[in-house]
Amino acid sequence: MSEFKRAFALMDRIDEGTAERLEPTPYGPVIVHTRLARVHDLNFLRAEEPGDATAEELAAEAERVQGAAGIGHRRVNVRGEEQRERLEPQFVGLGWEPQRFVLMVQRRGPDRPAEHEVREVDEPTLRPLWAEGISSQPWASEPLVQQILEHRRDVGKAIPTRLFAAEADGRLAAHVELYSEGGVGQVENVLTLPDYRGRGLARSLVLHAVAESHAAGNDFTFLVADADDWPQRLYEKLGFETVGRYARFLKRTP
Repeated sequence: MSEFKRAFALMDRIDEGTAERLEPTPYGPVIVHTRLARVHDLNFLRAEEPGDATAEELAAEAERVQGAAGIGHRRVNVRGEEQRERLEPQFVGLGWEPQRFVLMVQRRGPDRPAEHEVREVDEPTLRPLWAEGISSQPWASEPLVQQILEHRRDVGKAIPTRLFAAEADGRLAAHVELYSEGGVGQVENVLTLPDYRGRGLARSLVLHAVAESHAAGNDFTFLVADADDWPQRLYEKLGFETVGRYARFLKRTP
């Protein structure tokens, strides 16, 4: 199995382990979690086998299932650059927002070592930092913050998860998560509070998580980055290389 497929097998395992149910469609399952309906990562059509389906056909399936479940937004995830290139103009034409991602695997050592101490913490310790970090995002609302916090707690129950944090000015200021299963490690939810960015905290956290992933016996470690944002440049400096691309298309609640 390719690294791309192994990485998605882990991410699929997390999706399915935290969902209320999976609703079948001709193109792949719709992940449904009505109690946490505001969390986009728990409510979407996973179009694993879209074939030659059009964006309109995929959107219709998302509408059918997500609408019946009372989900406000609509989202379709597709895998691979070929499908993204084919479907993106169609979804844009329907008024959906494209979101592009790169899947990166560490191939070599970093350009320079970490500079900050990192410590492992438990969920109650990290929860206030999670909440503050999510609340700092422009799209955050209090109900959404609480639902995302519950989702993260559920992830920790669904898959072996370790939580790491770094301090600045005497307080926890940045965090990262490490998921591990089947020899695969995923570094996820890298976040530094806005007032503490630019100090190398994210670098230290990612390198620590990768080292812990290797120590746990994972034969490769990956992360996902926004293809249109700067963090992927940081990850390249830390030894990560892009091994695949994927996209999701979102229709937001008015």
